[in-house]
Amino acid sequence: MIRSSEKIVLLGAKGMLGSEVSSLLANDNIIALDLPEFDITNKNQLEKAIQDAGIVINCAAYTDVEKSESQTDLAFKVNAEAVGNLGEIARRNNTYVIHIGTDFVFDGKKESPYIETDRTNPINAYGKSKLQGELLLAEKHNFYSIIRVQWTYGKNGNNFISKLVSLARQKDSLKVVDDQFGSPTWTHEVAKVICEFTAKKPQGLFHFAAAGFTSRYEMAKFVFEKLNINTELVPCKSSEFKTAATRPLNSRFCCDKIKPLLDKPIELWQKSIERFLKTL
Repeated sequence: MIRSSEKIVLLGAKGMLGSEVSSLLANDNIIALDLPEFDITNKNQLEKAIQDAGIVINCAAYTDVEKSESQTDLAFKVNAEAVGNLGEIARRNNTYVIHIGTDFVFDGKKESPYIETDRTNPINAYGKSKLQGELLLAEKHNFYSIIRVQWTYGKNGNNFISKLVSLARQKDSLKVVDDQFGSPTWTHEVAKVICEFTAKKPQGLFHFAAAGFTSRYEMAKFVFEKLNINTELVPCKSSEFKTAATRPLNSRFCCDKIKPLLDKPIELWQKSIERFLKTL
């Protein structure tokens, strides 16, 4: 894999995705930053952190979808305002920015996979804050890429797989929604794409997810089979779960735009999960 020789600043280095990027780029000229030492919402800290960087990778985000409904100001401060500030500073220094987006910018009502030019219409506060961040970055800067990802899981964070396995230890049966569709995507694979972007510096908006798609229920079934977990899985509808935030039912991405930029074909979601489960 070709790597950049420039100074790279990674924001959100302790998160599920940031920690994967940090370990992949460990031998490079990288400065990895995160809370509590570094706060992306502090404009002075941000300016100082990225002033002589050739590349900034922004994995910092407020990602608690449920709490975003009650902590909307904080979600917008981290996911939107700070990203606008990043764009403004990066433009002055001609710094290339790689920013991570989400499938939650869509309402999930489309019947086919989403392409980059589809109309956005977020249906929860988290999605609205992330979309605002994308728009501010595009408005303030002209040398960036946004990689939208979805249904991410990894070893250094709370995610659908870790929650499932934890709940399976406590309960004999679990209800899992069978009307939400997407591609479970390993953060390790996203991190590899980010590394490729540091060398190639493509510009614009890109969708990235594992190949193929499934429902949350079928994904849970696959994980339980692979781990020999005997907890009963009961399919149900999203409407049966009372949550603060509404989730899009269709999160499927068309990844045709990003494919020509990648060194290898995108792996099927089943293969990635199998490899991930072996690391646990």
